[in-house]
Amino acid sequence: MRVLHIAAHLGGGAGKAVSGMAVQCRRDFGDEQRILLLQAPEKTDHIQTCVENRIPAAVWDGDAALLQWADVAVVNWWNHPAMARFLAKLPRPAPPLVLWCHVNGCHYPYLPFPFTQAFDRILFTARYSLENPAWTKEERRRVEDRAGVVCGMGRFDASQIEPKREYASSGCFTVGYAGTLNYGKLHPAFLSFCQAVCARIPQARFVMAGDRSAELERDVREAGLWDRFAFPGFVSDVPALMRTFDAFGYLLNPEHYGTTENALLEAMACGVPCVVLRQNVEQFIVPPGGLVENPAQYGECLELLQKDRDRRERLGQAARQRVLERYDAAGNAACFHRACVQAAENPQGTRDFSCLGGTPWQWFLHCLDGGTRRRFEQALGCPEKARALLRACPPVLRERRKSSVRHFAALYPEDGALQFFNRQMEEMAHGGDKTQL
Repeated sequence: MRVLHIAAHLGGGAGKAVSGMAVQCRRDFGDEQRILLLQAPEKTDHIQTCVENRIPAAVWDGDAALLQWADVAVVNWWNHPAMARFLAKLPRPAPPLVLWCHVNGCHYPYLPFPFTQAFDRILFTARYSLENPAWTKEERRRVEDRAGVVCGMGRFDASQIEPKREYASSGCFTVGYAGTLNYGKLHPAFLSFCQAVCARIPQARFVMAGDRSAELERDVREAGLWDRFAFPGFVSDVPALMRTFDAFGYLLNPEHYGTTENALLEAMACGVPCVVLRQNVEQFIVPPGGLVENPAQYGECLELLQKDRDRRERLGQAARQRVLERYDAAGNAACFHRACVQAAENPQGTRDFSCLGGTPWQWFLHCLDGGTRRRFEQALGCPEKARALLRACPPVLRERRKSSVRHFAALYPEDGALQFFNRQMEEMAHGGDKTQL
């Protein structure tokens, strides 16, 4: 079978997922794999993985011949602005299409039901996606009829990650985190959770690994917690750092778009006890004993871990065992391969993407929930309304990338509506507005 992977780029977690799946399927099933990118890659590590495994990767030049080569094309979707344009102008005839959704679709960017019907098979990276609140019961049933779950973990192998061996306390109690350090990912009340921990554990300290965030560091200072935090920045050997943690605190924004949560899987594979909120995808990943609902429960849970060495080891080992049992790269690839075969042999989608609209502004609006979409439409042309909306909207919509307003505006400078909102954000930033922009 000839499988064409279409992705906006091969960066971050999506790049790990796409390149890893292509390599695994080529090895396990002998499928011929190619990768089509919609943008020139900024980083080449995942590209190099493909090259080393004789999987061609090329940037789209508008030639439909590559689409005609494929028995099935897999659209790797997270609402990247370039993908919206590609699908809206999809060349005909199109091969059978598989949607591989790398966001949960239950928060921005939402996954609209009509969009799913254009595809012959649908793959989610978390079963939580089937709980999409925007769908009716009948729509959910129609999605489930041709949907499956394939995690975006690449060739992740928990058995190859060295587990934590020592659970004795070193004096301080280290609560670690690795990942994105902004409020699009972190819980907006993150520091309230940390304060609840400090009130119970005087020796608690927090290590936050990842590209540094000036906003988060400012808030830590203003909360009077600076001496409790360490920000090592980018870390090349994350598992080695994780093994120094007494616990892994993964407190995510209730409206985050994530699915597989690779950092959480790594921490579990390291045998570190993990504590998460009982919400979204993370509640289905972490075993019992590590789920909390508010700052008070978070502080209490970590205090129990701090006082009980055996509890730390027991929950850490349970986390490692769960990830060993549930996250298997070969089994994951088998599900992916099966979906591709089903799409090629029994196509059921319309391959009609007219639901996206015809302009970049419409492409941006397409994945908003109904209420937010109306507010954007009503604020267009009114700076005062636009700024109030931008201050109140989910943080991800104010990012520079992540399918935000500014991300769409950067790719489509000719679109007047996108540029209007982009100007409001720039003026807010230059005016000293403390909202994260």
